[in-house]
Amino acid sequence: MKATPIAILLCFYLLSAVADEEETHLRTLKQAFHDDFLIGAAIEKLLFEEGARPTLKLVPTQFNSISSCNMLKWSPFNPKPEVYDHRAADAYVAFGTKHNMYVVGHVLFWHNQTPEWVFRDVDSKQLDRSALLERMRERVRLLATRYGSKIEAWDVVNEAIEGNGHLRNSTWTQIIGKDFIEQAFRIAHDELPTDVELLYNDYSMTGPKKRDAVVRMILELKQRGVRIDGVGMQGHWSINGPALADIEASIVAFSQAGVEVHITELDIDVLPRQPGMHGADVAKQLEQDEAMDPYRDGLQAEMQQRLAQRYADIFQLFLKHREKIKRVAFWGTTDNHSWLNNWPIKGRTSYPLLFDRNGAPKPAFHAVIGLKAPEDAADDPAPTVIHD
Repeated sequence: MKATPIAILLCFYLLSAVADEEETHLRTLKQAFHDDFLIGAAIEKLLFEEGARPTLKLVPTQFNSISSCNMLKWSPFNPKPEVYDHRAADAYVAFGTKHNMYVVGHVLFWHNQTPEWVFRDVDSKQLDRSALLERMRERVRLLATRYGSKIEAWDVVNEAIEGNGHLRNSTWTQIIGKDFIEQAFRIAHDELPTDVELLYNDYSMTGPKKRDAVVRMILELKQRGVRIDGVGMQGHWSINGPALADIEASIVAFSQAGVEVHITELDIDVLPRQPGMHGADVAKQLEQDEAMDPYRDGLQAEMQQRLAQRYADIFQLFLKHREKIKRVAFWGTTDNHSWLNNWPIKGRTSYPLLFDRNGAPKPAFHAVIGLKAPEDAADDPAPTVIHD
C-alpha cells in the first residue's frame, strides 16, 4: 500500500486540529515500526519535574527506547571527586525499566561535559596515561555496579573524530594518545556486563572523510580483537541536507564494516543557519539575529509540509535498510523540549520534532506513520495529545 500523499495529510491535520475524537484510528510510532527497528527519544532531567510530567507520559506511549540527554554525562553525574548526583540518572533508568524500554546510556567518554578534575591529581597536576586510564575504568566500574544490564547499550565514545577524518585533539588524546578510542572500548568491555552493547556515536558522519575514518576505526578495532557492536549516526540534519544518498552511503558503509547502525539524536532543523553550521558542534554559538528566527509566531503551512516530506523521505530510506538499522532515536520529545531552541542561537523558536509544543502530532508525524499500512501493525492506542 502506498503512503498517503503529504498534502492530504497536511490538510487533514489543519482541518481537524488533531481533535482527540478524530485520531482514535491513528497508531503510535513504536507500534507502526515494531517489525523494523526500535523508536527512541532522548529525555532530560526536566521531564522528571512536576511541570513536565505530561510530556513524560508521551514517551512510553510512542517510544520503546530512551536515551539520556545529560544525566549520565560525567559532569552532571560526578561533578567533583567523590561527589555524585545520580538522582536523575536513577529515575531515568527506573523509568525505562518500568516501561520495558531499550535503555541507552549517554555517554561514557566525551571531550565536552567532562570536569577538569578528571584529568588532574590531588595536587592539580595533569595525570599521566596510566592514571587517566585507571580513572576511566573507575567510572565505568561504578556505572556497571549501579546499573548493570538495566542500561542495555552505552555510547562509549562520543564525537572523537573531526570532519576531516582526523582524531580530535582533546585532552583524552593528549594524555592517552592515538589509541584513546581503543582503550575506552577495552575498558567498557572489561567492566560492563557482557550483554551490554558498545557503541561509537558521532555527528556529520554523512561526510565522506568522517565516514571513511569511522569505518577504518571500526575495522582496526575488530582486527585488534576489540569489541564494538554499533555506530550511532547522529541525525542532526536540516530541511535541506544532507542528501539522502549521503545518508544511505553511510548506513551501508557502517553495516558492511560489521556493526549495527543506530540513527541517534534525530531532529530536522527548519531554521536558517549560517554557512559552516553543520551537525551538532555545541562549541559554536552565534549572536542574536531576528532574521535567523523567522517562525516565532508559528510554523507556516508550507514549511510544515516541507518538514513532513523530509521526514517521510528519510524514514522511507530507513525502511529500505531496516535490516541494517537497530534503532531510530529522536533527540528530544516535543518541539518544546528540543536543544535546537538554544543552538546555534539561544532563544529561537524551533520545530524539529514530530510533536509540537503542546504535544500534538504534527503533519510530520502523520507523514511518517503514513508510510506503514494499518495491516503492518496490531491494535495500539492513539497518539497522546499532551499539554505542559
